Amino acid sequence: MKIARRDVVYNEHSRFNKPGLVVEPKEEFIIETELCSGDWLKSNEDRFDLSKIRGCNPCVCVEIKGANPGSILAVKILDIQVNNIGFTGFDISFNPLATYIYPRQWGLTTKTVEIKDGYIHWSEKLKLPVKPMIGTIGTAPESEVLSNSRGGFHGGNMDANEVAAGSTVYLPVSVPGALLHVGDVHAIQGDGEISNGGGIECRATIRLVVDVVDKPVRMNCVRIEDNDYIMAVACLGTVEESFYHAAREILCWMVDSYGFTYEEAFLLMSQVMEARCTQFVNPTRTYICKMPKKYLIC
Repeated sequence: MKIARRDVVYNEHSRFNKPGLVVEPKEEFIIETELCSGDWLKSNEDRFDLSKIRGCNPCVCVEIKGANPGSILAVKILDIQVNNIGFTGFDISFNPLATYIYPRQWGLTTKTVEIKDGYIHWSEKLKLPVKPMIGTIGTAPESEVLSNSRGGFHGGNMDANEVAAGSTVYLPVSVPGALLHVGDVHAIQGDGEISNGGGIECRATIRLVVDVVDKPVRMNCVRIEDNDYIMAVACLGTVEESFYHAAREILCWMVDSYGFTYEEAFLLMSQVMEARCTQFVNPTRTYICKMPKKYLIC
């Protein structure tokens, strides 16, 4: 099986990035992701400091043969295996929420943890179940060069727990080969990503298969699908903008693919749609809207 290794990574989603791997549609492959702040974490004794940052959310880049502008990638996440150590933390100077919650000068606070046997070993008494997710996954924009700290229509740094094994992420193709960027895996992450040091940041090995499919006419943000839900993820400047944009995407999806009228779709969404902010610490805020498939019968 082909492997895209973490020895060549990029800190921006860009059409200029040289892919570390080229794959055919429907060809299974593996990506080795790097830690969000670089390769400094080697043992349980290592502690993060700001001098260790080597760019933002370094991503491996993969070219998908035959992916041309106007189509979309259907990225099926088959498996995510996380490394045996991870870290989390925050710096008061970069985290207004920490100041708002408890206005004391904490400074830089970090935590390195062991990950084994399906658990994050938080302390001698507390273990958290591993729930791996991909924080940053996107395609190269047509003309812009975007920092991996940002999310948008291209995907990017969405930090949504639903980007996990068993999900298919639908991303736009804006350049030949799409240039799929993947990185920033968390062993677990709470909604909001409030520490701004992410969840438990770690290296990971991801198994994917990607197909090239027709773009829905009214696809205007990232879509995700699993066995139970259709989902829309929007990343704009404010939480409110992101929520409205994602909700509109669900409405259009229900009308175009499931035969609902606008009125019936909107009324049904108001009863059973699930929605939340997955992160509000990046330059763009992420909101996800989810409709249970069991109700998509018009």
